[in-house]
Amino acid sequence: MGEGEQLHARRRRKFWIILGSLALLGAIAGFFSGFTVGLADAKGAEVSAGMRALGAAGILLLAAATAFGSWKFFTSVDEVEVADNLWASLIGFYAYAILFPAWWLLARIRLIGSPDEWVIYGVAMLTATAAYLYRKWQSR
Repeated sequence: MGEGEQLHARRRRKFWIILGSLALLGAIAGFFSGFTVGLADAKGAEVSAGMRALGAAGILLLAAATAFGSWKFFTSVDEVEVADNLWASLIGFYAYAILFPAWWLLARIRLIGSPDEWVIYGVAMLTATAAYLYRKWQSR
C-alpha cells in the first residue's frame, strides 16, 4: 500500500474503533440502567440515597464519556462524514420539531393522549439514522 492508502486505512480503523467504543458505551449504559430500574421495580422498594448518588455519578460519567467520544469521532473523520452526520442530525431534529408540537396540539384538543417523550425520542433517532443511511447509500 502507498502512503495515502495507509493513511486512509489508519483513519478508517480509528473511525471504527471510536464508533464501536461509543456503541459499546451505549450498550453498557442501557444494560445497567435497564437492570437497575427493573430490579427496583421488581422489588417495589425505594432506592437508597447512596444508590441514587452512585446512579447519578454513573449517569454523569457516561454523559461525559459520550461527549468526549463524540468529540474524538468528529475530530477524526473527514468533512464528508461530518456533513453526513450533520445532515442526518438536522433531519432528526426536524422530526422532533414537527412531531412534538403536533402531538401536543392534538392532545390539547383531546384527540390523543399527552405526548410520550420516549416515543418522540425514538422516532427522532430512527429518522436521523434512516437519513444518515440514505445519504450513505446515495453517495456510494
